[in-house]
Amino acid sequence: MSDIKVIRKANVEVAKLHVRWIPVVTPLNIWNNDMSLPNSPHVELMELFKEYGFDWDRIKMTRYFAERKHRFEIGMHRWTKAYIKAHCMKRYKVFKSMAKGFNKEKCKGDPIKVLRFPFWATRFQQYPGNVMSSHVMEIWNGAGRSSAAHVLGIKKLPCVICEDAKPGSGDKGKFRKKLKSIKGVWE
Repeated sequence: MSDIKVIRKANVEVAKLHVRWIPVVTPLNIWNNDMSLPNSPHVELMELFKEYGFDWDRIKMTRYFAERKHRFEIGMHRWTKAYIKAHCMKRYKVFKSMAKGFNKEKCKGDPIKVLRFPFWATRFQQYPGNVMSSHVMEIWNGAGRSSAAHVLGIKKLPCVICEDAKPGSGDKGKFRKKLKSIKGVWE
C-alpha cells in the first residue's frame, strides 16, 4: 500500500509550497529554519543554474550541496560527491527543460504530488513548530520542477493533491528502509 492517497488535481501556487522535513535528515540550520520553497536550497540551486548554467565550483558552495553532503555524513552513503554531482546535473536538466516551458504531457507518468499537510506531522505527529506549521502544503515529489518553476516566474503548477494514507499510524512506510541506519530519526 502506498504512503499517500490521491485526493484531486489542482493548480497550486508555487510560492506557497514547502519542502518535506524529515527529522535528522533535514538540517534546519542549512534551511535557515524555513522550509518554504522560496527560501529553499533547491531554489538557490535553480537561481545559480539560471545565472551561470552548470558550474560545479559554484554548486559546491550552495546550501543545496551542503544539505546533500549532510546526508552522507549521517549515514546515507549513496550521497558521495560524485553522486551529488550527478544528481545536480539531473536537476540542471530539469531546469533547462522547464525553461522551455512546463510540459504537462512529460509529467503525466510522474506528476508533482503535494500533501495537504506535512507527512511527518500527520503520520508521526512531529514537525519543527518553530519552522513550519502542521497546516502547510508539502511537496511529496517534484521539488526540482517546483523550484525551477519558482525561479522561472511560473506562479502556478498543475499538481496532484494527496494526503497521508495512514495518518497517526506511525507506520514507517517507504522510509523504513530508506532511513533505517540514520540515528535519531525513529527515536
